[in-house]
Amino acid sequence: MAESELRSLYLIAGTDGAKIDATRARLRARAERDGGASSLHVFEAGEGRGAPDHEALLASIPAMSLTESRRYLLVDGVERWRDRQLEEVAAALAELPPDLSVVLISRGKAPAKLTSAVRDAKGEIHDFEAPKAREMPRTLVADAKRLGFGLDPAAARMLVERMGANPQRLHNELERLLLWAGEGGRVDAADLAAMVADTSESAVWTLSDALLERDAAGALRISERLIAQGENVTGLIYGLASRLRKACSAAAMLEDGMASGQVESKLGMHPYAAKQLVRRLGEVEMSDLREATIALADLEVWCRGGADYGDELALTLAIRSASGS
Repeated sequence: MAESELRSLYLIAGTDGAKIDATRARLRARAERDGGASSLHVFEAGEGRGAPDHEALLASIPAMSLTESRRYLLVDGVERWRDRQLEEVAAALAELPPDLSVVLISRGKAPAKLTSAVRDAKGEIHDFEAPKAREMPRTLVADAKRLGFGLDPAAARMLVERMGANPQRLHNELERLLLWAGEGGRVDAADLAAMVADTSESAVWTLSDALLERDAAGALRISERLIAQGENVTGLIYGLASRLRKACSAAAMLEDGMASGQVESKLGMHPYAAKQLVRRLGEVEMSDLREATIALADLEVWCRGGADYGDELALTLAIRSASGS
């Protein structure tokens, strides 16, 4: 959204939440600079539920201000509107007052009716699609450079493996790494592995390590912490099961006499993470791994209605079983 070319209408859409949020932040800063905080009116769903109030938006479009030279209306979550709401808003976009800028944000693909209405009104459309997972490490390296620090490709790959390919979460992690590295600093894979990151993903890794080590008390303590901070049990199952399946595969290959280096290369993991996993299998029995995997499979069944007790109790029982308690 260029400073010198302010339009009356913008449509911002896509799956890259980090870029969308950055654009939204720039709009807020400009509105406050031009006319104060009162010049910006935001319409969005309450607590992330429902849809933005389209009737309130329609009522605000023709309104006039006696104090601000320009008004800004930002609508976040337009992808949730139904056909009737889309039709009414699209019709209103055809004639906007000259002192108004309307910014529509779609978290994902924009509704076709709004896209057509914005084009017909000579508005500006921005598509921010998140990079594919395989492209994300390269994107992270470039984003880190823009933030002012260096990120090694190996560290970028480790971030994606540990945290997934969600752009917003990864961008937040880059900002945290900037605080750690400082302006002009650098982060490599060893640095990243040594950090005690305050993230759910890292806690899940620690939990899976506790299961591999048959540390029942430690595993229960970590699982309780994750539940207390609002983690979803189903998501925990996925992370734990994925790590244990890789551990089972690695243990089977080691049992067949394959060299550690070869096993690490066949796991499809970041080299450092694969090395750490194989190292932890030195004193782990294959039968224990299978029992832990079965316990997590039981937990998944329980969380899908296979038991009369709740997810938290189911998680506790599964952790006890998986850790040999």
